[in-house]
Amino acid sequence: MTEPSKVIHVRNVGPEISENDLLQLFQPFGVITKLVMLRAKNQALIQMQDIPSAVNALQFYANVQPSIRGRNVYVQFSSHQELTTMDQNTQGRGDEPNRILLVTIHHMLYPITVDVLHQVFSPHGFVEKIVTFQKSAGFQALIQYQSRQSAVVARTALQGRNIYDGCCQLDIQYSNLDELQVNYNNERSRDFTNPNLPTEQKGRSSQPGYGDAGGMYALQATGRAVPFPQMANAAAIAAAFGGGLPPGISGTNDRCTVLVSNLNPDRIDEDKLFNLFSLYGNIVRIKLLRNKPDHALIQMGDGLQAELAVNFLKGAMLFEKPMEVNFSKHPNITQGSH
Repeated sequence: MTEPSKVIHVRNVGPEISENDLLQLFQPFGVITKLVMLRAKNQALIQMQDIPSAVNALQFYANVQPSIRGRNVYVQFSSHQELTTMDQNTQGRGDEPNRILLVTIHHMLYPITVDVLHQVFSPHGFVEKIVTFQKSAGFQALIQYQSRQSAVVARTALQGRNIYDGCCQLDIQYSNLDELQVNYNNERSRDFTNPNLPTEQKGRSSQPGYGDAGGMYALQATGRAVPFPQMANAAAIAAAFGGGLPPGISGTNDRCTVLVSNLNPDRIDEDKLFNLFSLYGNIVRIKLLRNKPDHALIQMGDGLQAELAVNFLKGAMLFEKPMEVNFSKHPNITQGSH
């Protein structure tokens, strides 16, 4: 058996997996000091701050299969005790100062809105525009300052900081965009130089081209507000529950498809279901049932993600109706079924 090391070797890292994806997988267990992507080998090396952090990560993933974008990755201690090379791949961004910042929120246990981001970033200069959207790397935002100097000051002051205690960590790079286009002023996008913009049409992304901004739909259960825990992978689960699984979650379920019923057929659509269920994992396919307009099938990336969705969303109020969420008897969704 390989001797414990603060360096973790990750295998089966496909080309669709980014550095941010790997950071989200391991950040809940401690500070990551180095990351090297070995693209030619579909591998990566992650160096934690100390050996106990690496041990905690590997102990957790020995019981829960780590998965990124539907692909299982495999982790073990590296034969290296220390990495000497820091990966400098910034995907064409990050080095050249610009007045527009690209912000990725890691370990997002609470919803982040334009107003929250404005409170965080406005002390460092005049913020002209903010656009938020959901990408495969997680929740992201583009923040445009009036001057490049303000953006530099903000990045220096806020990089790696948490918006809330213990969560919502800021990963800030310089964007390669010259100007943001904002079409609507609402909770997901805002032009602070033009307060007269309309709000967007319901259910549609406000900023095509930046990503699927989607919509955060308020949930209620037994009369109390339910926060939106970002459970897109096992790492967020570990962070939220002290390195273990939430109560009632076995982690051994292998059924990936859930049946959702008692929906409001006049107000629900696939976009809204995607925005809601993607908080708990990767969405493979969504199908509204024509013969039962208040029913839908949702196929998650793996059994753990489906189990989380069932656990957290069963009985939650959506458009004044309590959702019924159960595992489906169908292992997957096919185009011709139902």
